[in-house]
Amino acid sequence: MSEGSFGSPEIVEYETDILIIGGGMAACGTAYEAKRWAGDDVKITLVDKAAMDRSGAVAQGLSAINTYIGENDIED
Repeated sequence: MSEGSFGSPEIVEYETDILIIGGGMAACGTAYEAKRWAGDDVKITLVDKAAMDRSGAVAQGLSAINTYIGENDIED
């Protein structure tokens, strides 16, 4: 495989009603609210380049907030 090419990636097709691209806080919130408002009859698919279960602030329990609090009291 030469540099800059994708080779022969597997192509997978899914049927969905709402497609959300990205896995950050905004996308996760959008997926949650869309499911809440649209109901169980709507299929929502969220796609991200990273492994969402172990990547970014969403997977780390809002690590940015935890880091900010750090040694500070929550009241501060």
